[in-house]
Amino acid sequence: MSTEKAARRLMLGAWVLLACLGAACEGEVGPPRGRLDLEAPPRAGFEGVADALQPHCGTLDCHGQFMRNLRLYGGRGLRLDAAATPSEGETTPAEYEATYWSTISLEPETLSEVVASGGAQPERTILVRKARGTTRHKGGALMKPGDDLDRCMLAWLAGDNARDACFNASRWGAPEAP
Repeated sequence: MSTEKAARRLMLGAWVLLACLGAACEGEVGPPRGRLDLEAPPRAGFEGVADALQPHCGTLDCHGQFMRNLRLYGGRGLRLDAAATPSEGETTPAEYEATYWSTISLEPETLSEVVASGGAQPERTILVRKARGTTRHKGGALMKPGDDLDRCMLAWLAGDNARDACFNASRWGAPEAP
């Protein structure tokens, strides 16, 4: 196991342990509760993934609101600072962190299986299925297989970094309907 992978597993395990011991407060964004042997996609470089998700999924009428189980925080939507507005400033480090934990907490066991397999069969995750529109999703299809957002997400799930694809996806809206 690589040093980075071991460190991610240890970090996730520590957060899960703290959550299981009651250190996490109700309503706060944090690591998933339960198993300690879960693997998570890399936190390093996640800012590009979060930036790519913002215009597609993080608007205030979608996952940029508190009542969603997947909450995307950032400069274009939901802010951690109640005094900040979506039009003020860049996404903060704390918002990237909250988005990371919200994303990996959505379906931790399945996500761990995909990460452990090097990103094989990413459509096992609800995150990919909903974004592709293959599972019922109020927002419809937000990415197509092979487009910039899809390549960005799949690279992250495989432990890679698709900086160009993530950057391009952060600049555009949802794909046109087929």
